Amino acid sequence: MENVLIWDFEGTLAVRPGRFAGALADAAKIVDPGFSGSTAALRPLLSPAFPWHSKELRHDRTGSADAWWAEIESYSKEALKQFGFSNASAEKAAGLARSTYLDIAGWKLIDGALKTLGTLSGCGWIHIIMSNFAPELDEIVDGLGLSPLIAMSFSSARIGLEKPHEGFFRHVFEQLGESRAVWMIGDNVHADIQGARTVGLKSVLVWKPSDEADHAVSALPQVVDVVGCPRLR
Repeated sequence: MENVLIWDFEGTLAVRPGRFAGALADAAKIVDPGFSGSTAALRPLLSPAFPWHSKELRHDRTGSADAWWAEIESYSKEALKQFGFSNASAEKAAGLARSTYLDIAGWKLIDGALKTLGTLSGCGWIHIIMSNFAPELDEIVDGLGLSPLIAMSFSSARIGLEKPHEGFFRHVFEQLGESRAVWMIGDNVHADIQGARTVGLKSVLVWKPSDEADHAVSALPQVVDVVGCPRLR
């Protein structure tokens, strides 16, 4: 069957405002209400912590969620110390940032996500999520009410490979069995669109125009018109 859509997650279907840097800023303000650092100021200090920003696009932190988060927390702690936090306060806030980021109350579906997924499911598409994300991807997907519409989800933290690494895509293909993916839909040209091209998938870029993608849309419901309905073929 050629009826599988692969979706990116964060930034495509759902968002946590400020992403992890925003969660760290929120946690810092809980520990020290006088914290004046911004999400924008924290973000570049955290970038090296995330394996999808490395040249290798692979990591060996797949044994447990704690192992994956340990390096993130280490960079978070050092970032906060640059804003005057003591070692103890920085460590406390860095640990709190993890639960702050994963708190489902801080997440929201992007406009049109639920309706778009439901419409596409109704006309014959199977949805897969493939995301450069923390180990708790399934919990966030479930907490947002998407689980009934998602057949499988793949977190790079669990696989040990990051998009656009070809190995990540090949792993997903192996898990699909007889079904075959046709489209990749995401918001990142490098990870989603270039990664899709590497393995022969057609691509849809959301939110911004680009010559790199096969199609670009400014709203999720437009994806329905791009990919069509298998049951009408």
